[in-house]
Amino acid sequence: MRTLLRLCIVVALACAPAFAPSAAFAAGGPQVLVLTTGAEAEDVADYAVERLQMEARRWNFTLTEGGPADLEDLGDVDVVVFVNTGVDILDQAQEASLQSFVTRGGGFVATNSAALSEPDWNFYGEMIGATALAPPQDPPTEQDVSFNSGSPITDGLDEELTLNERWYFFDPEPVQPESTILAQLGSGDPVAWSSESHHAFYASPGGEGKTWGDRDFLQLIRQAIWWAAGEEGVLLQNSDDAAPEWPYTWTFAFFVIAVAGGGSIAVWRLDKDETRREAEAEADKSVGAGI
Repeated sequence: MRTLLRLCIVVALACAPAFAPSAAFAAGGPQVLVLTTGAEAEDVADYAVERLQMEARRWNFTLTEGGPADLEDLGDVDVVVFVNTGVDILDQAQEASLQSFVTRGGGFVATNSAALSEPDWNFYGEMIGATALAPPQDPPTEQDVSFNSGSPITDGLDEELTLNERWYFFDPEPVQPESTILAQLGSGDPVAWSSESHHAFYASPGGEGKTWGDRDFLQLIRQAIWWAAGEEGVLLQNSDDAAPEWPYTWTFAFFVIAVAGGGSIAVWRLDKDETRREAEAEADKSVGAGI
């Protein structure tokens, strides 16, 4: 019985981290809906969502991946994110719902090819704040991106970032005061900006997978999400653990098995030693009684 009890304790301690609620979930930050519908490079879009989910767990916002149909009910959503979406992905009802959401103060964040989405919907063009020239520059080229200070979206970023991207260019370009230019290439072409009137943000980069692995780019996007959600407080890190949610990877499963297995061996040895000591004690008693 003692062996079973000890084994249960070992397994419970090994598995406890898997079932402990993360700090981000417990804190209940902004609710974010992300769409990648129609993305040309699905592997890049999937990786982008994976990285954003890690950012969400670490920086106190809840991110849900969905599709156009999810735009019809945005009652519990604070920010809608279009990651590299394709052309004409929404029907009229979904457009009306998204427009109502943004008009009532909801946030909108978009990256890369999302600039080409919904070309016949005027309100969408107003949110983006510029008209993209399609297709983007091909092949990808390495360019230096410089950030403008004075916005919570660019706060804490390095002054310059080098990215290898298929760059979009715009005509007309975003203009002040309707848009606030947050980043530009060395040529002066804008590549990231925000709109106060629509609480919207757009970034031209994001079409290449390596971009979503860049620390500064991820910081730009997460701070844009925080800003679009209307959060005025300091963006605080809730947890250093940004591992994928359950189901965990096989590496984690093997770790739990190894810990439980090692603990079981230790428990077995302890029990064996205790049994031996009890047997020796009984033997000593018998010897003493015989004398």
